[in-house]
Amino acid sequence: MEGRLMQKSVWKKLLILCVVSLFCVVSAVALAAEKQWYVLKDSKGVCKVVQLKEKSPKTVAGPFAAKADAQKAKAEVCPKASPGKKEPAKKQ
Repeated sequence: MEGRLMQKSVWKKLLILCVVSLFCVVSAVALAAEKQWYVLKDSKGVCKVVQLKEKSPKTVAGPFAAKADAQKAKAEVCPKASPGKKEPAKKQ
């Protein structure tokens, strides 16, 4: 009888350990996948790399898993003017 109670106790502890471990894994994956990197362009034409949960109306590129990938895309999508050269003024 005593061995049987001890066996139930071991199984109960093992089950609790498995549930807690599963919760930790699911939580870590959810937090890691929650935010991604985007390239945004404001009304003045300035681009920046930000981390968001979802796309915004100002998004010009993304989503990216890594910030470095978003910065590469920013260089392609929003090239800066060469030093010494001025961009032509836009007509409105």
